[in-house]
Amino acid sequence: MFTLKQDLGCPRRMTVYAIFDILDRLKSSYDQVMTGDIQAQVSVFGKECLCAFAVTESSLDTSILHITLLQPISDMTKEDEQLVLLYLMEHILLHINEVLVH
Repeated sequence: MFTLKQDLGCPRRMTVYAIFDILDRLKSSYDQVMTGDIQAQVSVFGKECLCAFAVTESSLDTSILHITLLQPISDMTKEDEQLVLLYLMEHILLHINEVLVH
C-alpha cells in the first residue's frame, strides 16, 4: 500500500473541495468512509484503482494532503502504482494553484 503526503499552504476546506473537484473531473465514484476520509474508485491511465484521500489541518491556513492506494492495481508495477498517486496529487495541487491565482 503506497501513500503520498504533501504539506499545503491552504486551508483544509479548500483542499477537500479540490479533491472533490478533481474526482468529479475524472468521473470517479466516491464516498466519505469516516470523518475526514474520502474513498474513491478512480480511473487513471486506463486502470481502475481504489484510493483514500485524507486532509489534516496544520493551522487555519495550512493543511496536509494524504493519498493512499488501497489495493494493488492489476498489471501494474509498483513504480506504475506510485505514478498513479503522483498523477492524482499533481492534479489536486494544480487545481488548488488555479483557484488561488484567480
